[in-house]
Amino acid sequence: MDVKRRRLIIRLALVVVWVSLGVLLFVFNRGHQILLDNRNLSSPEMRAPDMITVTVNKSKPLEFFRGDRDVVDVGGGTHHIKVVFSDGKPPFEARFKLPLGPDMFILSIPKMINGIEPYFEVFRSNQQQSRNDSDSEAKPESP
Repeated sequence: MDVKRRRLIIRLALVVVWVSLGVLLFVFNRGHQILLDNRNLSSPEMRAPDMITVTVNKSKPLEFFRGDRDVVDVGGGTHHIKVVFSDGKPPFEARFKLPLGPDMFILSIPKMINGIEPYFEVFRSNQQQSRNDSDSEAKPESP
């Protein structure tokens, strides 16, 4: 094998390693925002807990009253949540995975505690929704 061919193979291998490393770092360190929601559900028998402390991925614990919302920044795809109740119930712990694509999710704590799927969904603000609505209005419909 001549020197030029060996150099080409080594360079191609280095390019493949760098691209693979970039993809792995993107997938495992992808940042998301999770909007934790402690609001009542539509069914009256499943009310949101009154006073809880929520920890996501060993971050700073957040206190929630019924009807509260707060945002948590997380990295990666798999997350751990711990809910500690003030009324003496045993703590609730769960692991969940978020899809890679969207940036922001809303996670319903009452749904998660009661085992109702799906307990998280993609969050779209009114500004994003109105922008998407205006884009669809601007496009003429084909006959």
